[in-house]
Amino acid sequence: MDCLIVGCGLCGMVIARFLAEHGKRVHIVERRRHIGGNIYDFRDENGLLVQKYGPHSFFTDNIEVKRYIERYISVKDCYLEYVTMINGRSFPMPFNFKAIDMLYGEDKGSVLKEKLRRAFPEREVVSVSSLVEHEDGQIAEFGRFMYENEYRLYTAKQWGRPIETISPDVFGRVPVYLSYKKEYEPHKYQFVPENGFTDLAERLLDDERISYELNVDATEHLKLNEQNAAITWDDRPLTCPIVYTGPLDELFGFKYGRLPYRSLEFIWKTAPVTNSTAAIVAWPQAETVTRVTDFCKLPVQETPNGKTTIAIEIPFEYDPNRPFGNEPYYPIDNVKTRGLYDKYRQEAERFSNLFVAGRLGEYKYYNMDHTILNALKVAGKIMEVKNGK
Repeated sequence: MDCLIVGCGLCGMVIARFLAEHGKRVHIVERRRHIGGNIYDFRDENGLLVQKYGPHSFFTDNIEVKRYIERYISVKDCYLEYVTMINGRSFPMPFNFKAIDMLYGEDKGSVLKEKLRRAFPEREVVSVSSLVEHEDGQIAEFGRFMYENEYRLYTAKQWGRPIETISPDVFGRVPVYLSYKKEYEPHKYQFVPENGFTDLAERLLDDERISYELNVDATEHLKLNEQNAAITWDDRPLTCPIVYTGPLDELFGFKYGRLPYRSLEFIWKTAPVTNSTAAIVAWPQAETVTRVTDFCKLPVQETPNGKTTIAIEIPFEYDPNRPFGNEPYYPIDNVKTRGLYDKYRQEAERFSNLFVAGRLGEYKYYNMDHTILNALKVAGKIMEVKNGK
């Protein structure tokens, strides 16, 4: 083989396909029993296409990302609607002018909307912090309502930490719309694979130069010799490029300590189809639950028996030994954890044929469009090495 890839998630598959299309033989090993990583989906007993690891859809402003996906599969638009339950009421998420109407009524709401237009001219999206810190009392009041009743509670529960200790990048992902826009994401292109994400995975791997094995834990076979900066597989030297997309601390035997992650438990239920158009409902004030996904709306699917499948999410601190919450989903990015990760990254850089990539390997939260773009960059670097540049 010309390259070994550890991990058959989106990052690993994109790298594999790029190399294969440039004439390289690639082998992938995957710990799980299926391809696709966290984008894996399947048909359940209700006949619905459901996503095992939580809701996913593509959203991007980069047309090249959409064109890349369309090279392999057909896509369909999917502009998700999201609501949040506050004090027993269902508010649009992100907050928008409809939320203002609900909170303040027609007269006071009209005044606030006009103030927002003047305060942020030609802006369609603002951050919650920009509202909370605004000098106008009514604008600041609106910002504080969102912050105290939704953002602070949801974020602290999701990450298991006070919001003050969480990276501002996490808090800044959800916007506030200065309009009646109702889609959850503000991006220009929003879509899902027409036949599901597993179909996308199968198409990416459909090249005679790509082979893969499932249910293989690479850390049981890979050995990194720090004295001569060499890598072996079951004591056989590996001189080809190796792409590692798993947790980097695990590859080095946790020698500096474990990197923390947040994980999720999913409680699956069959429920009657509702009239709501929202695919996802957030529950910031609930004790443990963060959100509930209705899969007959992600994307819209026929439900011949009048039943849908919902997934209730409960966040946990990652622990590989738990019966649930044992998948590392979200890197916890702060000064302390970044310092710990940098130690492992410096170790990895000692091995000239080791390429670290992906959300777990880089200990960085990536949306899927960024995952694809970054994977293509890594693949380009590997080609440079293979071509002797």
